[in-house]
Amino acid sequence: MPFRTNEEWKSWFEFSDPPPASELMDFELIDLSVEEGWVECRFMGKQAFLNPGRTIQGGFLTAMLDDAMSVAAVIIQDEPSWVPTLQMTTNFLRPAQPGWIKARGEVLKRGRSAIHTSGQLWNEEGQLLATATAACIPRKL
Repeated sequence: MPFRTNEEWKSWFEFSDPPPASELMDFELIDLSVEEGWVECRFMGKQAFLNPGRTIQGGFLTAMLDDAMSVAAVIIQDEPSWVPTLQMTTNFLRPAQPGWIKARGEVLKRGRSAIHTSGQLWNEEGQLLATATAACIPRKL
């Protein structure tokens, strides 16, 4: 049976094991709204994620955005599902340094065959680091 309430989803995130990619980035749920289709979470930008310029490599930032947007798409489903990303565009606005990175993923439009999402990342000072939009395909588990 799918989760229907914010509390059910929050409990699931608190007591379930995250996927390995999310675990690598220390995914931590902050808040969510099933009714409004958004999730706020944070990730740890680790020293191991640095590129030669000593900032977090863009692929890790993209993965953080993808995680946040995917969770937003999952929580609005009527039945248990996963949401593989079909297309994603990321805009890097400022270099990211190691430390906690806050993310927000939001459903923009839920269609029958695709879900369109947006995402944002901020550093600990509240500066916007990156934005993204994506389309994903809902698939039953």
